[in-house]
Amino acid sequence: MIPIQRLQFNDVYPEEKQEEALVYLKKVSRETLLKIIGFCSTNPTLNFNNFFTNTSLQKDIDKRVIEYTKKNNIVEKPELVSQYASLKIAELILSNKDTLNNGFKSIDEDELNIFKAFLVINSQLNGKQKFDNLNDDNFERLVDFYLISKFPESDLAIYENDEPEFVKLIYSTIYKVEELFKFLNSKQEFKGFKNQFIKSFKTNSDEEFIQQMKYLFGQLLISKRSKNYIFKVTDKTSFDFLKSMTSENIELDEDFTNLKNNPIYFIDNETFSVVNYFFAVDKFYRSTKFKLKEIYNKIEILKEDYGEFFGFFKKHFSENFLMKNVLDNIFKKKHFIKKPEREKELNGEPDYYVRHGNTIFLFENKDILVAKGIKSSADIEKINTYLQSRFVYDGERSVGISQLVNSIKEIQEKEFRFDDYVNKKNSLKIFPILIIQDRIFQCPGINYRLNNWYRKIVQDELKGKYNPSNINGLTVIDIDSLIVWTPYLKQKDKNFKEILINHLHRMERHKKINISDLKLGLYKAKQNLTERISSISSRQMPFYISKKMFLEKFEDVITK
Repeated sequence: MIPIQRLQFNDVYPEEKQEEALVYLKKVSRETLLKIIGFCSTNPTLNFNNFFTNTSLQKDIDKRVIEYTKKNNIVEKPELVSQYASLKIAELILSNKDTLNNGFKSIDEDELNIFKAFLVINSQLNGKQKFDNLNDDNFERLVDFYLISKFPESDLAIYENDEPEFVKLIYSTIYKVEELFKFLNSKQEFKGFKNQFIKSFKTNSDEEFIQQMKYLFGQLLISKRSKNYIFKVTDKTSFDFLKSMTSENIELDEDFTNLKNNPIYFIDNETFSVVNYFFAVDKFYRSTKFKLKEIYNKIEILKEDYGEFFGFFKKHFSENFLMKNVLDNIFKKKHFIKKPEREKELNGEPDYYVRHGNTIFLFENKDILVAKGIKSSADIEKINTYLQSRFVYDGERSVGISQLVNSIKEIQEKEFRFDDYVNKKNSLKIFPILIIQDRIFQCPGINYRLNNWYRKIVQDELKGKYNPSNINGLTVIDIDSLIVWTPYLKQKDKNFKEILINHLHRMERHKKINISDLKLGLYKAKQNLTERISSISSRQMPFYISKKMFLEKFEDVITK
């Protein structure tokens, strides 16, 4: 789990002058370049040691890399084709589509130039990382190092085994889109808003939109498993739908904004491929917020009644509709005690509260965006400052962690306004939980760091009333995991609590490494780091989507 070293140009070709990546790409045939985008998306195991068709070329590269690793005492195999580098290559190709080389010399020439372009991208990425302001404490320094290495990539859905995550994303995206339509259909004043959104995808109804979306998801899943990344489309409705997800005007962007908005590209008039499978699914919920914002801002009556778009979306849909419906479904049984429903929310009210006996779950929902400059900064000070402002104090008011601590303080001081029972009891077990709506905050190290801040704040606030055996650590969990785990969490009342306890135990347990064998000691230290900084969703999953459960989401498409 320690970040893998990216192989860069000078590591392999110390005797050559490095050119810009585009210089090498422009020497490659147009046909090869357009196909390499999809090829890299479907072949995550592609690396320096299996890159070339020509065995002589491959042997030369292997020899060069072995010499480099031995000289620099590098034990683990370096990485050539990262997801980040693949996306940057795709962006360079598509943003220079009109100037690509239409000629073809040889497969060897094409592969060698693409290989060198990857090395250049890795050199640039490695050069951006800032290591001079890391924490002095050895373990915290490792966490800092992991955050600056992986936080920029967490937005890109990079996983060691991405197939389960892809299935999870498809399932949860269908769920969230269906919930979004329920929300937009719940009030007459939202209908025009919804209709304009549907038309932006060249569809005419909710049903047609859902059908085309699910049909595409099915194709993506089949092609990802078969590694057949080129699609033919002949149906006009499907063609128009896909065309709405592509653009000829791709520009370079540090956050891959254009690729996220246009995850499909056409190789010819009836053949298309995918820039990134996760981006293609994200287009229908995660990335579509910006399209919704654009439409919303043109409807004056909505802006007058509900204010700016992201405030409206976060409060009315993300928190009061999506999160509430998911949690109401999980905690459906009558013996779960929840806070009373009110027309107007009280100051300091938790976003969601549920009690089972003497066990309390406090929830705060965070549906926030990360500025591209923060994501790509690779600077721990900027990342920590951002996390503080979004999860502790935003400069004007307490948010996230501080809100949870305020609720805990009310409970400990017997002044809790939302459940009189807890004001009469002492033996309460409290679990504070942050629900996040964006996967970037499942980056390893985020929950660990936020929990450290939470522990300090709650101890400072409660002082002598702080009891770590009753007041548990902070759990950060993404809404997609809750959606997927819902059937398991509903099976037994104890399941949710046990998942939290297991995660907190593994995150907060400190293991001392007393081993004389340096190699074994390093291995154990890596294991300990992995154990402590992993997100709850990346630990052993308590529940996988069954084939039956997954296919149920496609029933309306399969039967047509």
